Amino acid sequence: MRTTNSKLRFIAVALMSTLSAMMACHKDMLKPESSIAQLQKKAATFDSANEVSLLPVADAYVQDGTNASTNYGDNSWLIAKDDAPGYRRDIYLRFDLTALPSNVASVQSARVELAGGVSSAADTANAKWLYYTTLEKDWGEKTINWNNAPATGTKLGEVNGKLKVTNGIVYLDIPSSVIQEALDSDRKLSIKIVAQRKTSGSTSFYSDFQSKEAQDVGLRPKLKIDYTASGPNFYSNLVMDKVTFDSIQLDLATLSAAQTLINNQVTVKANDALNTVPVPVAKISDPDGKNKVQTDAAKVYSLALQYFLFQEQANAGQYVDKAKEFLLSWAAVNAATSQTPDESIYLPFLTGYSLIRAKIDANSRMTIDNWLRTRYNFYKTQSVRTNNWETIRNLLMIDIAYILNDGALINQATSDFSTHHNKNYRADGASVDFLGRDAFAYHVYDLEFIGQIGRTFYIKRGRHMLDSLVNHRATKWVNLRINPNDTPVLGGSIRDAVSFMAPYVLDPDNNIHLEFVNTEWAPDKTRADYNKPFNAAGSSYAFVQMASIMKGEMFGFLKKLNPSFNRYTDLRYYINSYGPSLSTSPMTNVTLYGDTPFRGWYKQLGIGSYSLTDLQGLGVTNDQLSSISIPKGFKVTLYENGDFTGDSVLLTGHTIDLSILNFNDKTSSLLIEYL
Repeated sequence: MRTTNSKLRFIAVALMSTLSAMMACHKDMLKPESSIAQLQKKAATFDSANEVSLLPVADAYVQDGTNASTNYGDNSWLIAKDDAPGYRRDIYLRFDLTALPSNVASVQSARVELAGGVSSAADTANAKWLYYTTLEKDWGEKTINWNNAPATGTKLGEVNGKLKVTNGIVYLDIPSSVIQEALDSDRKLSIKIVAQRKTSGSTSFYSDFQSKEAQDVGLRPKLKIDYTASGPNFYSNLVMDKVTFDSIQLDLATLSAAQTLINNQVTVKANDALNTVPVPVAKISDPDGKNKVQTDAAKVYSLALQYFLFQEQANAGQYVDKAKEFLLSWAAVNAATSQTPDESIYLPFLTGYSLIRAKIDANSRMTIDNWLRTRYNFYKTQSVRTNNWETIRNLLMIDIAYILNDGALINQATSDFSTHHNKNYRADGASVDFLGRDAFAYHVYDLEFIGQIGRTFYIKRGRHMLDSLVNHRATKWVNLRINPNDTPVLGGSIRDAVSFMAPYVLDPDNNIHLEFVNTEWAPDKTRADYNKPFNAAGSSYAFVQMASIMKGEMFGFLKKLNPSFNRYTDLRYYINSYGPSLSTSPMTNVTLYGDTPFRGWYKQLGIGSYSLTDLQGLGVTNDQLSSISIPKGFKVTLYENGDFTGDSVLLTGHTIDLSILNFNDKTSSLLIEYL
């Protein structure tokens, strides 16, 4: 396969080895953060952590063929079976979530527990269950059958079959975001469970579970939900979850560093704002418009945060009243513009409003809500782009949708972001912005808003959404700079984007990137930083926002740039640092690409030895490998011959162009191992 020249030839195996070494050396940077877990543990002592266990309000199974119109809602067993047509059976369960209190701050975890399993030991190796939401939730337990069963919705997960031994328990994990969405809408969860043979054409797979009609109450199906309940002074917003709120309250009661930070960065600014008047503009493009937006938006945020943190103080209401005055003044005259990056400076209006919306009178709230809805409707009509413009548009729409708690807007905004996210990163983590502008400055700029999207998703949809966001690999990446009509391939993730940048932050002396040299936008060549090394010190603004989803990595960056940096150095980092720690990156697959950079055909492979015969059986043509994506924790050995002999090369990280190692189109067998 013919290779193409790349402006990123400096990214090779040696660089990835250097990165791994550097990250190991910087482990000590995280030691000051060790107090976070202890502080959160203390906060948890007065946090309202709860678990609720719900029985289904309806359950049944359905069967196809001659029994397609038969209802089995009264049966004491729920049967799922993958068999020939006429013998297939699916399970349906519906849970009523109204038993959960209205003050749920966040859903921590959820799972359905079923007592039962497969019918024989032979089924264990061949069985799994897939489970989905259903599009229609109000099906009747005594009327549902194969013919009228609700349509299948979103796949939630799958679990391998288990041998039934005196009512073994099968656990179906439900994403917390699904529970949260149901709580924000109709408070109903309806799922469909399908049995599936792992090997098509093999022996049928039969399984059964106790239903809600089972005599033993302990064996009936149940949905267990762990959640955090709001206290009297906490309610959902876009800035912090309840653990963060309680942790900050503890800090304010015990730590002078926190008291000083909040006083200087919140209270003083809020008190100053009490003595000012709004200066709204019709559009940000008006004379001095940007300055006026930034100034008043910052005042609203300070006023709102002051109220939220100190609600019990006698004079707290004045901060809400003043913030409302500003918001109403802007709502009366201001409209959005098509310069989407400029619109990002309205974000403190949104986050500030989310902190006090529940405390504003209904008429004022309606006026401000309508202003935001009008802005949302404007943003959704803007052209879809493939760079930071789209990330900012997504963030503005997502935040407004969640402030208004409008399910239709939430679904639309989330869908738009998902489409963008699936195109944003190349396999090695290079972003669309980096590839277009040839500058880490824009790679970082995009991450600033990615971090804020992640924070909103975590607060509103739970921990599962955060881990999924950071580790999700782009599924439709195309290098627009080479051929926009290419067939999309598997790209990289947010985690990859951070790793891609890490050497230039942590070891800038040995990793230099001259900014904007190969930019696609000519005006970049007139910039002051044109053809100058990437200045990581100027990127702290983004790192403090990314701390909301990758705080460990961002603390390492910030500490490298400023050795005296700590959690009380920056208000944004301080708030974000109490959020969740990212789960350990799950082991994923190595991805082979037929062309560079990470283009052409691709194939994912797991741990194992792959001879030429094995590769050809998987559809991989001999001597056609040009790029390879290798996740952290893997090593790959490429061999010239099909029987693991001849010339070889050992790789431990993404390699954009194998010709750098004189191994382009030379691979006939390979070995994938853990490091």
